[in-house]
Amino acid sequence: MEFFLMGAHILGGLALFMFSIGQLSNTLKKIASVRLKTLLQKATSNPVKGALIGTLVTFLVQSSSVTVLLLLGFVNAGIMNLRQAIFVMLGSEIGTTITAQIVAFKVKMIFYPLMTLGFALSVLSSKEKIKNGGDILFSLAMIFLAMKIMADGSRPLKEFPFFLELVASLGIYPLFGIAIGALFTAITSSSSATTSMVIAMSMEGVIDLPSGIALIIGANIGTCVLELIAAVGTNLAARRTGMAQFMINILGALLFYPFLKPFAALISLTATEVPRLIANAHTVFNITVSLVLMPAVGLLIFLLKKIVPGTDETQSGAYGILDEKFLQAPAVALYEAQEEVNRMAAIVEEMLLYARRAFFDNDKEAMKTLSDNERLVDAINGKLGSYLAKISSLMLTEKDADKKRFLSHAITDIERVADLAENIGEYASQKNVVFSEPAKLELKKAFDNAALVYSMAAKSLRRMRRSLALDISQIGKEFDELEGLYRKKYLVRQENDTSRPVIDALYPDVLKDLERITDHANNIAEHVMQIT
Repeated sequence: MEFFLMGAHILGGLALFMFSIGQLSNTLKKIASVRLKTLLQKATSNPVKGALIGTLVTFLVQSSSVTVLLLLGFVNAGIMNLRQAIFVMLGSEIGTTITAQIVAFKVKMIFYPLMTLGFALSVLSSKEKIKNGGDILFSLAMIFLAMKIMADGSRPLKEFPFFLELVASLGIYPLFGIAIGALFTAITSSSSATTSMVIAMSMEGVIDLPSGIALIIGANIGTCVLELIAAVGTNLAARRTGMAQFMINILGALLFYPFLKPFAALISLTATEVPRLIANAHTVFNITVSLVLMPAVGLLIFLLKKIVPGTDETQSGAYGILDEKFLQAPAVALYEAQEEVNRMAAIVEEMLLYARRAFFDNDKEAMKTLSDNERLVDAINGKLGSYLAKISSLMLTEKDADKKRFLSHAITDIERVADLAENIGEYASQKNVVFSEPAKLELKKAFDNAALVYSMAAKSLRRMRRSLALDISQIGKEFDELEGLYRKKYLVRQENDTSRPVIDALYPDVLKDLERITDHANNIAEHVMQIT
């Protein structure tokens, strides 16, 4: 019963730690916003920058697993190649050590005032930046509280000699310790959780340095399980990327395994307290592995191609790929969704050109392309709607949350313009429909005006420019005046040409569809003005 209570005490602290790390990660991701995407894109320029950015991004998201999941998404989308992803991954190995260094501090009871201050800032302030700052302080306080709970829970274990002997054997037989660390991390899906629990238990003298080193090396291996599972179903390069992290940590373990005793002796010179020594061992291990493997990335890629064989697949770019792995960082997922909305808008812009050719030139090929594109737009709309719904608004800044709502409305307007473009193209295919020359000239002018309004709306959406959106409003008014004038002319022609009522019979319908296109374009422009 006593062991059960101690286990519940330690695991309760671990649960609080993992929850607090998650909350801290969510806040940091919200603050970093789309900078995560920009940072990772910049990582493609050179290896050193890639490693540094990998370190920074992992600190921001508080998880090497999230960093690797993002890399899997970028590689699967063709934004990054395998070599670039590996350099970022090596940096992420270093980024994971920052958390261990933080939790190794003995903060005693400082977390109580830290928690109070964080809560006050988060609840009482109306400014988003201050609220986010408060959330960070509160999460840090909860992390330190969790460390205390785990340490307190492990204190009674010192009274059980057989347990201390068992833990000491992990240092004597490190392979056993590595296996336990890997298994526990695979279950929790967090090497930070395993490392922090080891540090917490070392605070009470339950775990010594050699045993701690074995467990944290195992934790590095165990964290790869999630990425290996996530790589299933992706393209060849992404599967190799998922395997790369596993290879890096296995090679690191093999590199250090013969020298664990000298390594422990060397680390013992860096501090006096075991928690700090374990944190230092974690840092030195990961930095050394990254530095050793950086010049050998070419060899690592060669091994990966042997382990995961296949012909490299060509990528046409990131368009059309809304990878759910990006949902781990909602701001990045929102950016990807915005890119896809822009692609959807561009397709519809082309559809208007095909509609013009189909309607005025009776171009059958243009009509076929128009129908194919309309089905494509419907598919993109359905996928985007589902994807946007999965992006957590709670983990977005207020501005990004507004952008998410705007994009959800925008895809509806864009999809309806696609329907209207197809409608206009289909009018020409109807039998016994004839337009007079004056009607054709008027409709051409009206069509060009509506197409211009939509084109400007698509551009304002792509560039998020308020000035472009303001111009659309003026052109829209001009269309309304033009549409009113043309309706009067149509009525006059119908009154004077009663003998041939079939002439221009569909004129009002075409004009109405063009008016609706401008209305939807105006809707897009109004939303752009609201969020810029």
